[in-house]
Amino acid sequence: MKKIILSVFVCLVSAFGLQNANALVRIDLTDANANPLPIALANLAGTSEEEKAMGKQIKDLIRNNLKNTGLFRPIDDKAFLQSEESLQKQGPVFSQWRLIDTQAVMVGSVEIIDDGSADKKLRVVYRLFDVYSEEQITGRVYTATLKFWRHVAHRISDDIYKSLTGEEGYFATRIVFIAEEPSGRGYKAKKLCVMDQDGGNYQCLTNGRHLVLTPRFSPTAQKVIYMSYESNQPRLYLLSLVSGEQEILGDFEGLNSSPRFSPDGNSVAMTLTMGHAGNPEIYSMDLRTRKLRRLTIHRGIDTSPSFSPDGKSIVFNSDRAGKPALYIMDKDGNNVRRLTYGDGKYYAPVWSPRGDLIAFVKQLNGRFSIGVIDPQGEEERLLTDSYMDESPSWSPNGRVIIFARQKGDSTRVHTIDLTGYNERQLPTPTDATDPSWSPLLQ
Repeated sequence: MKKIILSVFVCLVSAFGLQNANALVRIDLTDANANPLPIALANLAGTSEEEKAMGKQIKDLIRNNLKNTGLFRPIDDKAFLQSEESLQKQGPVFSQWRLIDTQAVMVGSVEIIDDGSADKKLRVVYRLFDVYSEEQITGRVYTATLKFWRHVAHRISDDIYKSLTGEEGYFATRIVFIAEEPSGRGYKAKKLCVMDQDGGNYQCLTNGRHLVLTPRFSPTAQKVIYMSYESNQPRLYLLSLVSGEQEILGDFEGLNSSPRFSPDGNSVAMTLTMGHAGNPEIYSMDLRTRKLRRLTIHRGIDTSPSFSPDGKSIVFNSDRAGKPALYIMDKDGNNVRRLTYGDGKYYAPVWSPRGDLIAFVKQLNGRFSIGVIDPQGEEERLLTDSYMDESPSWSPNGRVIIFARQKGDSTRVHTIDLTGYNERQLPTPTDATDPSWSPLLQ
């Protein structure tokens, strides 16, 4: 195991503008066919060339984040009628922005501070204005170490997203996944890797000498649980991304797989085969006491548990009725009820952080698609249509699903909005599988 210390963190922030309740700008997230909101993002101003270059980098990252949601249409800088100099001196001239059909405009500045310490500091000030009400919607000051400029840009993107949609953003997050690359020995090496949600800050945490599978982010901390054959048998490991410390979660006989954290991060549900003739059953473990509790007792295969956001229920898949379907039970294993009755086979359920939907993989007519269903089983929708889509995971705001798609011999990570629109492939230098989304980083 390669020990890597990952630290993020911004010494944030003072807010000098709150969202204006009377602002006219607001995106309707219930209308999947709504036109993207036109927004102008000016370069963040600076006095030195280094500051100007940094201001443009931050603005460009914010622009890409917002554009990639499909909810925003950033205005081309060449269409701006008001100059950057005028913007900085007198603020937005709203009549000029209305002429180019802009509904919101962001302005700000960057200061790079060299105080003699090992690392330079970054101070970013921004304001977001409603062009039609001619009032400030939001604004903040962020202070951070210069090397964390990307995190600052993601935080500003989250601010803007929340101000204009009413929902939390998902830009200041990470994705953990399995990178696959040729080993030179006739098979693909599998590495545990992590990156920002837009593909930046890519870093691998294992060297590929041992098989690793099914990484899952803690919803409350920068910790990952995953399965590894490092000891030549499948074991579950818990890894801190801040300290680089790794520990074996348990030395269980047989298969240890499909782990998933509880919403409070204090326990894990998993699939084990120990002590029951190789038949997979679902267990939970309290991470503080390491006490193990068996939740299912059935001759069928029970696997892929996922907690509801209130921690009171668990969805899982089982073939106890003859073919793989989704079931829900109480967190103690009682009150098991079947959720899905449709054609095809259901796998890999994962509960939305909002609690309103459960994502899953459905096998039907030789194809594997990503779908969602409500916890009452009354409405089911397939979001993707492909030969092999698998491993869904939710963004922390419950708006976007990340998943792996296989095409031929290659597998890549994709995202799709829960409406079934705005599907896109995330940039990874190699094939990638088993993605899992982190909570928002502060």
